[in-house]
Amino acid sequence: MSEPKRYVATAGTIEEALAAIAKFPGMLNQAFRRWKRVRMVIEEEPERRSLDQNRLQRLWCKEAGQQGDMAAEEYRGQMKLHHGVPILRRDCPEFAEKYDRLVKWRAYEEKLEFMQEPFDFPITRLMTKAQKTEYLNKVYTDLTGRGIRLTDPELKGIGPDQYREVAA
Repeated sequence: MSEPKRYVATAGTIEEALAAIAKFPGMLNQAFRRWKRVRMVIEEEPERRSLDQNRLQRLWCKEAGQQGDMAAEEYRGQMKLHHGVPILRRDCPEFAEKYDRLVKWRAYEEKLEFMQEPFDFPITRLMTKAQKTEYLNKVYTDLTGRGIRLTDPELKGIGPDQYREVAA
């Protein structure tokens, strides 16, 4: 097993931050055994995607599968590849490097398979809430543009100014 490249502690409350600080002496000891110099950074942690956003994505893929010409899982893979991958490649250099080296050169059909079960490459799992909102907006535009009617559960994950009901 390889040693970690970074030591990271994330906190959402002052109590969690104080608990993380209690672990710093051990982490610093390990870090200085591995490296001559270390950098310590405290920065804002972006809000992770929400469960409501996940449910909305799954619901839309299910609806697309019921109305379109593919299964729900195929729509999910297609949306991840067409909309999720570009967002992560733009925002995450490490993701872009690995995707370009390992996946980008493959045939389109293979990339789609990688996005679906059983491989299920992590795309939306890596997103922040803002990225997932952008992703859902793109998915909404794509699927409704194909004539698929999507449920609007209280506009979760999509701006009300961007919601348009597709004609029946």
